[in-house]
Amino acid sequence: MKTKIKFSVGIISMICIVLLISPACTAGLSVLPVKKKNTQLQQASASQYWGLLFAVGMYEGNPEQDRPSMLDACDALYNTLLDSPQYWQAGNIHVQKAGQCYLQNLIKELLWLRKNSRSEDYVFIYLTTHGYFLTKSNGAAWDLPPRDESDGTDEFLYMYNGFSTSYGVIWDDLLNFFVSIIRCQGLYLVVDSCYSGGFNDLPLPSSNQQRFTAMSCQENEVSYGSDFSDLLISGFGGWADLTGNGDGINSAEEAFAWAEFWLNLGGNQHPTYVDLYGGEFPVTYS
Repeated sequence: MKTKIKFSVGIISMICIVLLISPACTAGLSVLPVKKKNTQLQQASASQYWGLLFAVGMYEGNPEQDRPSMLDACDALYNTLLDSPQYWQAGNIHVQKAGQCYLQNLIKELLWLRKNSRSEDYVFIYLTTHGYFLTKSNGAAWDLPPRDESDGTDEFLYMYNGFSTSYGVIWDDLLNFFVSIIRCQGLYLVVDSCYSGGFNDLPLPSSNQQRFTAMSCQENEVSYGSDFSDLLISGFGGWADLTGNGDGINSAEEAFAWAEFWLNLGGNQHPTYVDLYGGEFPVTYS
């Protein structure tokens, strides 16, 4: 995805003001099925699992940018999670797709997670869309405060209206802020987009959040189709644990290793991760 987007300081300021005053209201591929007897469930009885699946895949006024595979991957992931009912309940998973995927809705959904998740719970956030990097009106790279980019530019994700407006995006620092304020025992963030490696920001120091972040490629690479998502989902369907430690749990770490192995064989796309969880994050059971 090669299209650039340009911002002005006024537009950025307007977005920040809108987000600050937004009400914290609630918002309501093939998978390879490898199944075996589950021998160990690592979820504490008091814990709940909360999920947000946010797949754009269609773009207002720009059908040439549509990627139906993103929507298919989102559906497959949802069904795969529900195959593990001891972890996942439909009422605890919110799905936003295509024309629902405005920036305001993403913020509302993240605030829904903030409102409902407790310190003993697990949270899974899945984002798939087009991605790129920020530039100023003169084409120069742009690293918005806190100016933490070694390459001098923040990365961003397109929302449904991202190609038709100058404000339908979310950049890495803003996403990290809303993710960091979610209380949980562990948080699993997946970003499948071009340049997704730029979403490797550490949680805000005040949050002490235990997070595993999986990104489909390096911050200077493009992603191809929904290959990363499809491989993760097949991992959660059983391949992750089968090729992992065999404990009956398909973890975030095992699924990433499964996806990384196959994508690295192709040589064009190199997934990356940040592991601050300190163990294995259980996602599904086999």
